[in-house]
Amino acid sequence: MRYTVARGLLPPALLSLALALQGCQTPQWPVEGAMASPFGIRSQGGADLHRGVDLEAAVGTPVRPVLPGRVRFAGTMSGYGSVIWIDHGENLITVYGHLSQIRVEVLQEVSKETVIALSGQSGNVTGPHLHLEVWRWGREVDPVNFLGRPPGD
Repeated sequence: MRYTVARGLLPPALLSLALALQGCQTPQWPVEGAMASPFGIRSQGGADLHRGVDLEAAVGTPVRPVLPGRVRFAGTMSGYGSVIWIDHGENLITVYGHLSQIRVEVLQEVSKETVIALSGQSGNVTGPHLHLEVWRWGREVDPVNFLGRPPGD
């Protein structure tokens, strides 16, 4: 997979370098857990696109944003349970779902150190975890291609 950066295409391996050169910070995983479910098509009673990754996280684990940004949504959505959307600029949005507690408000600016939520098992889940989506230019992308392997893997 490739990402559009400025006017050119950039292989995922160089994305962090490009962000640093543009004055951005290096992205981070929001929790330290291993991947419980990957991005892509999965079969659970029928084919379904899993638009993000699920990361192992006990209920109450602090969740931090991938990058600094501004909260665009903080509330409840069908399937996601308690969820937060953060706009990082440059047409990059991240989504954090199945939270037990939301600790930010809409339009709040957040840093990478901000605890935006506590992980949980709200919404349609089989157990506690954090669901993470990365959207670039209005399309979902595999968070692994953006962030590398999760630290718990």
